Order: sequence, then structure tokens, then C-alpha cells
Amino acid sequence: MKKKMYQAVIFDKDGVIADSEYSNVMAKHILLKRSGIEVDWHYHDQFLGTTHEYMWTVMKEEFHLPEEVSYYIKQWSEIRKELIEKEGMKAMPGSVDLIKQLKADRIPMALASSSNVTDIEADLQAIGITNMFDAVISGEHCKKGKPDPEIFLKAAAALGIAPEKCIVIEDSESGVKAAKAAGMGCIGYANPDAIKQDLHMADEIISDFTQLSVDFLYHQRI
Repeated sequence: MKKKMYQAVIFDKDGVIADSEYSNVMAKHILLKRSGIEVDWHYHDQFLGTTHEYMWTVMKEEFHLPEEVSYYIKQWSEIRKELIEKEGMKAMPGSVDLIKQLKADRIPMALASSSNVTDIEADLQAIGITNMFDAVISGEHCKKGKPDPEIFLKAAAALGIAPEKCIVIEDSESGVKAAKAAGMGCIGYANPDAIKQDLHMADEIISDFTQLSVDFLYHQRI
């Protein structure tokens, strides 16, 4: 296999940096219950890596929700914020150490998350890594959600680095597909405590961030 050197790292947020599944799903449960709708916890697995607009559009159509999609996104974000303020937000084990290591080595980093800007800022503040990234691209900045590569291509453009010189860290099937469609390298993070995702398209799959280092990322064989 050919050895390839990367110049920048692009992170997904939910499930990669922030252990946010509980607050994301619980906020949806609360909001849906207010409309008289109850679903199984794993109903929401289908939305991993997708945009808020897509997710609430699907649920609005499926459950015949009466308000506009924007209303549910705003209410969900507010409930989620209240949950985080009450219960806190944890970082995925090892993720913050890796980010700090990359920052110390002056490696360009971007965050590319389907979440909205408000949620991204709240999560980064909650886990203490504000001002770590050279660029932050939200699903609000994109017309298409993952697996479309738009969000990663915009992240690379914001960094001023060619897509093929970027490596992405993702935990969802749609995110890995988006990274590869963008022509980037991809590390798939298979959290052993999360719902299993099909990450086979990733160039490497890890289950623990201690398996990663600056040297590993920059000398990744693909």
C-alpha cells in the first residue's frame, strides 16, 4: 500500500468528541412525548450523522407533526441545552487529549458536524475545548447532509488544504461515506458502547482513541 502524508485532521462531533447521544435522544423523546408520541430509543439510530433538518422533516412527515420543522429544531435544541446544563456533557475518552496534542503540534484542525452552530458551541464549551479548531463547519452551512461530501469539502476549503491532504475521524456510516466521497482519508471510530455502524469504507477502524497519535495520523497507510 502507498504511504500518504496528511496535513490536516477533520473531526466529527457527536460520538467522536462529545458523548452526546444521551442528551440528543432524550431531548427528542421529551419533545415527541409532548406531542403524544412515544418511540423506542433505537428508533433514532437511523438519524446518526444526518442534519437536524433531515431528521425533523422525516419525523414531521411520519408522525404528522403540526408545526414547522424549524419550530421542532429550536425546541429540541433548547431542551437539549437544559439537559446538558443539568447533567453535564462528557467527552469521548481520549478525544480531548488527541485534540490537545494536535493543537500543541500546530496541526490544522476542523470540526465538521451536522449539528447547528448553537449546539456545537455549547458542547465544545461543556467539554472545555473552545478555540481549539481552525475552522468549524455546521450542518447549517450546507445544503446537503452526510453522506454527501459537502460538509467535509467546506471544512477543507476553510482550512485552505486540498481534500486529499485531509484525514477525517468519524463514527457513523454516513460520515465515513461522506469523507471518502470527498476524497479524504478516514479513521472510523467504533465505540464499543455505541450502536454498531458499518464503517468498512474507512481506511482504518479504531475502538479507542489511545490507538491514535499525531504520528499515526500523519503516516497513515492507505
